[in-house]
Amino acid sequence: MFARTCPSCKSFNARRSTVRTSEVTLRHLFVSPYRCRDCRTRFWVLSRNTYLLAGGLGALVLFGALAWTMRSVIDLPRPDADKVVLKDARLPELLKLAAQNDSIAEYEIARMYGNGYGVQKSLQEEQKWLERSARHGNVQAQYEYGVALRDGHGTVQDYEGARKWMQLASEAGNGQAQLALGLMYRTGLGIPVDNVKAYVWLNVAAAQGVPGATGARDVVLPRLSPAELQEAQAEARRLGAIYVPKAPSQ
Repeated sequence: MFARTCPSCKSFNARRSTVRTSEVTLRHLFVSPYRCRDCRTRFWVLSRNTYLLAGGLGALVLFGALAWTMRSVIDLPRPDADKVVLKDARLPELLKLAAQNDSIAEYEIARMYGNGYGVQKSLQEEQKWLERSARHGNVQAQYEYGVALRDGHGTVQDYEGARKWMQLASEAGNGQAQLALGLMYRTGLGIPVDNVKAYVWLNVAAAQGVPGATGARDVVLPRLSPAELQEAQAEARRLGAIYVPKAPSQ
């Protein structure tokens, strides 16, 4: 089973040799010493342990590959798994309300399509219902639809349309819309840069405590002339009196 041919005389007449004290290392776990009876040459051959270890490692690798293959097969999605949608019991009633131009129901339907709750997820359907809700006066829908138009998310990118809907939401007091509109004017994203309008809307958003608005406003400040700053702050005060909640009286 194990080759014990003498490397010197090629004789098969060999016997197992004693391992010397100086040779007791990890080496002798894998090879064994033999001595040729004919020419007295001492040589080493692979031991039984080596073959057993190799066989064990091979079996381990084979088992691992088999386990990985079986796991891949088990984890394969079923053909219809992505098509299974649990119907939302609210949908029929929401559709009835939406048929009457109920902006809240239209917004809820948009959220359902955006998240895939009760309906098959669809960005296009989400934006369709967001637009309907925005047209019927839902302020949050106006802001979100403006963001979708700005980013081209599920709809054609349209900066002027984005500005229009964010303007409506900002004028209705939506702080996130005010921040987004101010940033559009500050950076000139699809519209001409207007530092006065940028400062106004960012200042109002900051007064409402919208995160990031204060830092964005302060970036615009050095770009304004004294006259522009006076104009912008006067307009921000006017809008702030409308949109910023008053502190409770003591």
